[in-house]
Amino acid sequence: MKPRLNFRYLWIFAAGLFMALFLVAIFQNVTKIEEAKEQASIPMPSQDGSNTKAEVGDFIQIEGTDIFRSELYVVEDNQSIASYKGNRSVQNYIFFDSIKQSFYLLKPNNEGVLLSVINLTEANNSKVEPQKILPMGFAYLVADRDTNNDQRINQDDLKKIAISDQSGLRFKVLIEQVDRFNGASIIKNNRVFLFYLSANKLKAAEIDLRSQQIISTTELNNQP
Repeated sequence: MKPRLNFRYLWIFAAGLFMALFLVAIFQNVTKIEEAKEQASIPMPSQDGSNTKAEVGDFIQIEGTDIFRSELYVVEDNQSIASYKGNRSVQNYIFFDSIKQSFYLLKPNNEGVLLSVINLTEANNSKVEPQKILPMGFAYLVADRDTNNDQRINQDDLKKIAISDQSGLRFKVLIEQVDRFNGASIIKNNRVFLFYLSANKLKAAEIDLRSQQIISTTELNNQP
């Protein structure tokens, strides 16, 4: 009788030990998941010392490339940096190269906000469905200084127009002191026209996307 009783106790002990190890493993996995969630919210200093956090959006593949892009939002309690969505503003873009398996940022720093982004696509490409037209690059409207002294950085401040290639590389500011961005239009041979208002004057700048240089600037003489 005793050997059977000892075997029974040994079996119960082994089952209990297995269950304890199983629960510990579950707890460790849950802890790792919570740590990953916390790392997605990064404390960032604001201009006046208030608390800020960065939030990463969903990654979406850029058509015709192996690159994925996501918004990097900045959230401020006092809304000193504002956007069309209140205190949640696009401050930068994060790109992921699925071939090299590496992350990189659009802008070298996280100053200011990105107010808009425009796909620069080949003109007169009517044979291709609109959703499958490959971007040749992107144009961005950037605000990074409080030029009207209202303690906010948004569309009411002077802005800059920047461009990058289709992978989000070679980010470069081309035009400063912009009051309003009036659109962009690709022409042949990697040329693009950027339309904008500066000092209440309507202008069109012709840009070479390869060299990222301004070829010419045309100004409307008789302002409307």
